[in-house]
Amino acid sequence: MATGEEKLHGVLIVGGGICGLATALALHIKGIDCLVLEKAESLRATGAGISLKVSGWRALEQLKVSEELRKLAVPLTGMSKKNINDDKVIEASYSRWFVSLKSRCVFPFNCRTECRCVKRSDLVETLARHLPGGSIRFGCQVEAISFDAVARYSVVSTSDGSTIRAKVLIGCDGSNSVVAKFLGLKPVRFLPLWAARGLTYMPDGHSFGNRFLHLLGEGISFRLVPVDDKTVYFSAVQSQLPKECASSRDPALIQQVALQAMQGYPEDVLDVVRRCDIASMSLAQLCYRAPWNMVLQPFQEGTVTVAGDAMHVMGPFIGQGGSASLEDAVVIARCLAKTDVLAAAADNDDDDGRKQAKSIEEALRSYVKERRGRILRLSVQAFLNGQVIVASSELKKVLLRAVLAVLFRGNWDSHGDYDCGSL
Repeated sequence: MATGEEKLHGVLIVGGGICGLATALALHIKGIDCLVLEKAESLRATGAGISLKVSGWRALEQLKVSEELRKLAVPLTGMSKKNINDDKVIEASYSRWFVSLKSRCVFPFNCRTECRCVKRSDLVETLARHLPGGSIRFGCQVEAISFDAVARYSVVSTSDGSTIRAKVLIGCDGSNSVVAKFLGLKPVRFLPLWAARGLTYMPDGHSFGNRFLHLLGEGISFRLVPVDDKTVYFSAVQSQLPKECASSRDPALIQQVALQAMQGYPEDVLDVVRRCDIASMSLAQLCYRAPWNMVLQPFQEGTVTVAGDAMHVMGPFIGQGGSASLEDAVVIARCLAKTDVLAAAADNDDDDGRKQAKSIEEALRSYVKERRGRILRLSVQAFLNGQVIVASSELKKVLLRAVLAVLFRGNWDSHGDYDCGSL
């Protein structure tokens, strides 16, 4: 582990999760070396599973890992949504048609469709495997960030005593981002909802086919998504938790509380939670960045910016958080590749250094400009869906649904067909 002051790095990425590794890989493909700082001692995959729609798979194709990951996750054919207290079922087909049995209508989709759920561990391990050795420094907690206005580079101090200088600093360090705080972004907001997540492996196979199952109960919403023919990912979102469980990291307690809240659910669904890989269980309160901040906040200052959840954390209500992070990686690498960030910085004179820093700043401004509209659209839709769930009155729910209908009528799921472009 490095200590003391280090040489000047070209690109420094804070956070070795999905977004950080994807950004590092995108930069590597463009011939730009970088260093990833990860506070954990090994690759982390909190959350168990992640659903990726077409937009995410397009980004993975640019990262040249899509075919590897497709072998690990079955294509989902559709969704079934049902309230456990009645017999009404809404069916959606992930094909060229959307079918609503509730309204008995069929709506055409004239777009590419693909949705798969991958294990987060499979995704992060695949991304990391394609990086050059030494690209990730584990056990490295960022303690402080400053910016040298004269030399025009960032200075990062870490818990191991290192001082790392970098021409470009990218924060991919999640919702509690230290880089976002350095940029002065508003703190994330929390919903009164908690998500218990896990994976269940069934040696003899499961009975859920290749369909996403969404069940609604009193005070709890349950989502089950097949990963392959023997593995399913599930998420139980609750509006109330026992006080002792709200901040618990005990997977057995998280499992127990989820099962207690799921009274009345079908036996085969309860069995999934009972038989889960207990080590995969996690609990997190849902949080988001307010949509209006997507318009007003500065996501870049000088040669510092953010990506992924550090930039646009949102609730899981439209299933696009992971895909949006992969899109960020492709766009930021494409923008930086247009600069002279590869030029050796140690031998640059002051004039060359200023020119290089200016070109990097312009590239990062271009990245933020391109991403702002996309993440605003996603954030608004996710925010409104979340507010419908937590609304205290039926009138408020009706009004929120009306706003959703006006804003997204006819294209409620079109966000999944977005194309972030090529590297």
